[in-house]
Amino acid sequence: MSMIKSKISTLTIIEDSAVLTIENGKKNLLTDPEFIGTEVLQKFVDDNPHIKSLIIRGAGRHFSHGADISRFNSSEDISVISGQLESARKLLDFIESLPIVTISAVNGGCFGGGLETALACHFRICAKNVFMGLPEVMHGVLPGMCGMERLTRLIGRKKALEMCLSGAIISASDALEIGLADKVTDNNDCFSDALTFAKELTEDKTILQIHNIIETINLASDGEKNSSKGRFEQVLQEKWETEK
Repeated sequence: MSMIKSKISTLTIIEDSAVLTIENGKKNLLTDPEFIGTEVLQKFVDDNPHIKSLIIRGAGRHFSHGADISRFNSSEDISVISGQLESARKLLDFIESLPIVTISAVNGGCFGGGLETALACHFRICAKNVFMGLPEVMHGVLPGMCGMERLTRLIGRKKALEMCLSGAIISASDALEIGLADKVTDNNDCFSDALTFAKELTEDKTILQIHNIIETINLASDGEKNSSKGRFEQVLQEKWETEK
C-alpha cells in the first residue's frame, strides 16, 4: 500500500523516500503524541523494502507546535498522559533506530514535541522562516518525549541546559550555528530540498549498503566496538552476485 492515513498523519512514498506528514490543524498540534502507530510505521517500512529514506514534515506552514498546552491542567488523568508519552517515546526510538536515512523537513514553528520529533531524525533541513525550541518550562512542565536527551547528545550539555531551562525559541540561522539544524534553505518550504538531500545521500547505493552503514554507526554511537565486523564481506558478496 502506497498511502496510509493514521491518527493525525499520512504516510506516502515518493520514489525511494517514505514521507510522513503530520496533519492536525494550522499548527499541527500533537494532540496524540504517538502521531502514527509504531506498528503501522514498521509494517509500512517492511512492506516497502525499496525505501532508502524517511522524511518527516508538517502539512502547511508549520512542522508542529507540539502538544496542546490546554491538556496541562489538573483535570487530566496523569496516567493517561503517561501512557501516551510512553507510546510516543517508543515511536521516536523506532524512528531513530531505522536503518534508512531519516530527515525532518522543518518549516515554520517547531516547538516542544515537534522539535522532539525532529530530533529523532539523522538530519534536520530547515526553511529560513523556522523557529525552534523546547518551551515546556514556560508552561510549568518539561519535555517528555526524550527530547532533552537527544538535544544533549546533539549540541552538548551546556547549550542543551540553556535551551531547556530558558525555554528559548531560536531562529533557523541560530539553530544552524549550534548544530541543531544541518542545512537552512533560501525559501520558506524546504521539502523539495529535503528530498534532494535524501537522494544525494542514497543515490547509487544499494539498500544493503545503506542499512549496514547506518546500523554500524548507530551501534558505534552506543559504544559498541567493531560494529562493522562482517559487514564489508556481506556487501562485497552482494556486489559479486549482482555482477555475475
